[in-house]
Amino acid sequence: QRATPLSRATSFLWRDYSASFLFWEVLDLLRKIFLTSMVLFIDQEYGSRKLLRTVVAAIVSAMFLAILALARPYRRSDDLYLACVSNLLLTCCFASGTVIQLCDSIAYEDMCYNLVGYKTSLGATTFVVVL
Repeated sequence: QRATPLSRATSFLWRDYSASFLFWEVLDLLRKIFLTSMVLFIDQEYGSRKLLRTVVAAIVSAMFLAILALARPYRRSDDLYLACVSNLLLTCCFASGTVIQLCDSIAYEDMCYNLVGYKTSLGATTFVVVL
């Protein structure tokens, strides 16, 4: 394939990816748009008081992490490792948010104690921060 002036000017968008995964940046941008804005349209009636938003965000992040690990779209392995670690940490943040919301709700007090061993959201928050 011949390099054109436009392709050379936009090479920062695709040079880190393997030839068969030039679309990966678009897929990653769609994931970011979903996690930052589309998730707000889930459960609009009760807003952030419900667990559904954080659970959906954690599932989407975990699925993207699995697809990323299986597809291996990057040319360099250290780019892949960095992307996997950052997506793993993002998934852990959403899972931690779910635990904190569970412990903050009166209806789920017993579940909070069974999951993390704390009866209050303060204890669960301390657990998540230390983790």
